[in-house]
Amino acid sequence: MLYAEADRQEILSMRKRRMLFVWLPTAILFLVAVASFVYYRLNHDDGGWVVTGLITILSGAYAIFLYGVYLRPVLKYARHISYMLDGRKRVTTGIIKELSTTVLDRDGVDCYAVMLNIGQKDDPEDDRLFYLDAFKSMDGFQTGDSVTIESNDRMIASIQKA
Repeated sequence: MLYAEADRQEILSMRKRRMLFVWLPTAILFLVAVASFVYYRLNHDDGGWVVTGLITILSGAYAIFLYGVYLRPVLKYARHISYMLDGRKRVTTGIIKELSTTVLDRDGVDCYAVMLNIGQKDDPEDDRLFYLDAFKSMDGFQTGDSVTIESNDRMIASIQKA
């Protein structure tokens, strides 16, 4: 079994920490922008819109940048783990034909390609392509092994020798 409930709990706690890191400062900066707008309007200062605008732009830039590079990957990985634990799975048995060492991006999750042949005569029409999470290991498996793969949308949820 590649995934367990502990994986879900770990990624959910990471998601919570990262959401606080992204959205709390964004909200504070936005409230500072609102407060500066109100302050400058009450004092009839026509030049205050520059400060308010800069704070608002800073708030938006902070949110957009950190959401894209810091929070979004964790959200995608949390969704992936949810699919691996709770999603509908298909079982496929075959012989490992190829194990890739190149990391690929599949729906925002880094993974390795695994080619499995499900036929009896090593016919190329019987090849099936699966993806293994790059954070999980294929130790103990090598080309030519007969395996049973449980997958959700070509992403491997569990693998064991047949």
